[in-house]
Amino acid sequence: MKVAASVIACVVATVLVSESAGSLPRGTKVQTYRGGLDFPVDMAWVSGTSKIFFTEKDTGKIRVIVGRDLRARPCATLDVANDGEAGLLGIALHPSFDTNRRLYVYFTNRSPRENRVVRFTVRKNVCRERTAIIRGIGASSGYHNGGQLEFAGGKLFVSTGESHRASDAQDTSNRLGKILRVNPSGSVPADNPFGAGNPVWSYGHRNPFGLVFRRDKKILYETENGPSCDDELNIIRRARNYGWGAAHDCGTAGVGTDPKAPIRRWSNVIVPTDPCFYRGRMKKLSGDLYVPAFNGQLRRIALNSRGTRVRSDRVIHRGAGKVDCAKGPGGWLYFLTPSSISRIVPR
Repeated sequence: MKVAASVIACVVATVLVSESAGSLPRGTKVQTYRGGLDFPVDMAWVSGTSKIFFTEKDTGKIRVIVGRDLRARPCATLDVANDGEAGLLGIALHPSFDTNRRLYVYFTNRSPRENRVVRFTVRKNVCRERTAIIRGIGASSGYHNGGQLEFAGGKLFVSTGESHRASDAQDTSNRLGKILRVNPSGSVPADNPFGAGNPVWSYGHRNPFGLVFRRDKKILYETENGPSCDDELNIIRRARNYGWGAAHDCGTAGVGTDPKAPIRRWSNVIVPTDPCFYRGRMKKLSGDLYVPAFNGQLRRIALNSRGTRVRSDRVIHRGAGKVDCAKGPGGWLYFLTPSSISRIVPR
């Protein structure tokens, strides 16, 4: 995530795409679900309920909403460094949350200053039994922290930025500028590609601020913030190099060994944040990938039948900067701004 100085209206792509004026499907509207919030970054819905957990970047609070009631007591409060893009960032529920009540967050610890992943057990909306499962992810810069968590195939994937050290993104012996893959306990799976004990799954990332797993296709998608060019949508595969590093040139696949080009490139940056694949109650929106962006756009991306190529990309809503989207209570499509949770519902 980075601060966008202005909304970008024109996008040059590496694939043939369509652009709309930014309209929702007919008969739908955006509704504020809960306003007056303090920079929510990521949300996790407890499926089949009206409960949402979400992270507040600057306060370090894991908040709980039941219905539209924001509970006064946070699930937990972490001591975070919150300068720049640092703070309490990603959140994910264990796939078996209904039985084991485990909740995971990614945050920038104040002292010692480092990014961590911690696990809690939630009882009566209170986060207990705090356990650090990943420590020591570099956070010397207030920027390029990554910070997303996503479960896929029983493993936990973690996105890390390169902390403004581009060359580290090409070094598979460190954890900066990577997608990490660990067991839910934090241990490293034996089939990871870069040797025993190495959590790195893919490399060559700059600031990957979004992860989403499409379960029907078994595909993990990632959104990545570029510099003054080349925001990206990538498909994450084992051991792949995604090309960011020293001497990277805009419009290319990147540097290093066999770099992989994105499936969608926004050459005029939009600052993509955490995407979602939506299937739900709003049939007019169901079946596509949605990419929120900090420049205020919510983009709808239609993929081919295999989920590997972009068929169309259009803006369906413009407004305040958007930092996350997800399916939520009632089966509607929700998105976060720095002050609210909103959703798309029938008009």
